[in-house]
Amino acid sequence: MYDTPYCKIQYLKEQNAILCQWKQFCKGDDYRDPLKYAIKATEKHKINTWVTDTTNGFENEDVDTKWLLEEFVPSMINSSIKKVVFIIVEDSTLMKEINEQEVALSKFFEVKLVESLESL
Repeated sequence: MYDTPYCKIQYLKEQNAILCQWKQFCKGDDYRDPLKYAIKATEKHKINTWVTDTTNGFENEDVDTKWLLEEFVPSMINSSIKKVVFIIVEDSTLMKEINEQEVALSKFFEVKLVESLESL
């Protein structure tokens, strides 16, 4: 669907899910454009599950975190998304950040943490 050196977005038809797979650190439009593309795909296909693969994830720049919270998350809330899944291993350096996101997002979505795509 969408593939850059930083992120790959795929539609998982069988799971009615969008998969956002981070490849390496990025910021600004390199970070935001894949997410904008993915949210449009959720509207087009009435996707109900958002999956983020954090295997090669990274901590966001503060300005991108602000954009995520102020612009992107509200667009998710107003979309067909009902469930958010993070692919993350237990000893990931991102676990604290993902746990914080889990708490915040669980106000609006069912949130699940899994160790692999097969665990969906």
